Amino acid sequence: MSILGALVLAWNLAVFGAHALLPFRLADADDVARRRWALAAPVALATAILISIAAIANRPDEAAAWGLPSPFAGSPLVSIVAVAIGALLVADLVVALGWRRLEPAAWRMAGALGLVGAAAHAFGSELLRAGWGPAPSGLAILGAIVVLRVPLALAAAELALGRPRLFAPLAGPALLGMVALWPQATRAAMGRETLTLVAGALLLALSRFLPERFRRLAGAAGFALAVLYLARAAEVSRVLGGHQFLPESLVVP
Repeated sequence: MSILGALVLAWNLAVFGAHALLPFRLADADDVARRRWALAAPVALATAILISIAAIANRPDEAAAWGLPSPFAGSPLVSIVAVAIGALLVADLVVALGWRRLEPAAWRMAGALGLVGAAAHAFGSELLRAGWGPAPSGLAILGAIVVLRVPLALAAAELALGRPRLFAPLAGPALLGMVALWPQATRAAMGRETLTLVAGALLLALSRFLPERFRRLAGAAGFALAVLYLARAAEVSRVLGGHQFLPESLVVP
C-alpha cells in the first residue's frame, strides 16, 4: 500500500474541500478570518497542484491512459479538469489581492468555483485510480462516481475546521455508493480491503451522532480509513491494468 499516495490524496481532499466550503462561511465572517484564508488558499492550492503533478509523474502509465500528462492534447474531459483547477488558482489570487473589497456575493462565487474545483479534482483522481485498469463503462457512470466522491473532500474540510456536521455523515454512504459503481473486477479484487471501506464509511456516517467528545475523532478515523482504501484501490487497479479496458467514448476527443 502506498502510504505516500494516501497522504497526497488526504492533503488534496482537504485543500479542495476547503476551497468549496470555507468561502461560503467567510461570506459573513470578520476580516481576520477572511485575511487568513486569502493568504493561505493560494499557497495550499499551489502545493496541491505541485504534488498532484508529482503523483502523475510517479504513475506515468496510468496517467498516459487518460492523457493526464498533456491535458490539452488528449481527452476533452481532461482539458476541462485542467481549466477548472486553473480557474480556481486564478480566483485564489484575486481573493488574495482584493479580499478587503469583496462583497459576500463574491465570496460565495469563490465557493462555487471551489466546488467546481473539488469536482475536477475528484474527476482527475478517479481517472488516475482507474489507470489502465477496469474503467467505468460510460460518461454517466463516471459522472455519478465523481459526484459521490466530492463529499469526502467536503468532509475533510469540515473535520479540519471542527466537529462533523453535514458532510462527514454524508460522505459515508456516498463512499459506499461510489464504490458500488466501480467495475466488478475492481471491487472483487479488493477482497478483504472492503472491510476497511465499510469501517470508514460507518465511522463517517455515525460521527455526528456519537457522544460529542468522540465525534471529531470518529470522523477523522473514518476519513483516514477511506483514504487508505482509495489508495489501495489505485494499487489494485495498477495490477489489473490492461489496455483493452478504456471506453473509447471517454478517451477519444
